[in-house]
Amino acid sequence: MLTDAEQDQLVDMLATTAEVMGEKISPNAATYMVLDLLSYPLPTLARALTACRREVKGRLSLAAIMERIDDGHPAPNEAWAVAIRAADEAVTLVWSEQTRDAWTAALPLVEAGDKIAGRAAFLEVYTRLVKEARAAGVCAVYQPSLGHDAGARDAALQQAVNAGRLAHEQVAEYLALPAATPAFNPLALLAGRVEASPEANERTRKRLAEIAELFGSNQDAAA
Repeated sequence: MLTDAEQDQLVDMLATTAEVMGEKISPNAATYMVLDLLSYPLPTLARALTACRREVKGRLSLAAIMERIDDGHPAPNEAWAVAIRAADEAVTLVWSEQTRDAWTAALPLVEAGDKIAGRAAFLEVYTRLVKEARAAGVCAVYQPSLGHDAGARDAALQQAVNAGRLAHEQVAEYLALPAATPAFNPLALLAGRVEASPEANERTRKRLAEIAELFGSNQDAAA
């Protein structure tokens, strides 16, 4: 939902876009457009208006703007290609709420071995859910469905973060931590020497040097 300040920005953007397209828009018309668009994020609307300036020949219309809003909902067949992978419990998915709910409706048919009927049920439910979401001006919201394969899980979640479908904070707890790097050289330690690893910080290097000196003193005393 746009804030009051963002609604004012949108009015200015609509007026400027209309002017670039060779016309003027009345304050009343801009106000009604804003009322129909205020459920979308401002950056999404800005991209749609940019597309209108570049592509539309003629007057700026609400329909032209709506057609160019990228609301994040995948096409039905694209959504099915993602959902069907959920049949493998090892696979980690990142899917929209509509994809998840449509898969729930199709799952009993898929589990019964009838993927054709399952796909038909999925497409019917998904198309209806997306239509309802778009009528309400709701953009796609993505969420992870975690699989058993931890290695593949990291790759799927990181790819979703890079694509902007998930925030890093949403999946940070599920991502594997990098392997810890030892502060000392384990091979040198086996040979009786205390050496800092290349990754060790200055404080750790100084401490290891003290330990190495202590070991050297003990060896000298024993001799």
